[in-house]
Amino acid sequence: MRSLLAATLTLAAVATPSSAAIFTVKPGTIFYSQPEKLTRFQLELPEVRVHVPPLKDSKGFCQFKLMYKIVDRDNPTLPKTAWARCVATDTVILD
Repeated sequence: MRSLLAATLTLAAVATPSSAAIFTVKPGTIFYSQPEKLTRFQLELPEVRVHVPPLKDSKGFCQFKLMYKIVDRDNPTLPKTAWARCVATDTVILD
């Protein structure tokens, strides 16, 4: 009976969806409005951090939810999401 309970608890822990983590991005990371490495889709953004896991992925690009510094957060012209190479994440930000 104990092994059944242990197995159930283990499966429940594995099945629980993980929460998003916030990562810095590698220096020189370029963000795009579309999942394509074209100059016309390139975005000029202030320093950002990204939520992982990404919202979508396509052709080696991931669509990330963006986190801006406090001074930039209320700027309505900045996008809430953007595309970057999926390998752009660098360091996890711990609480």
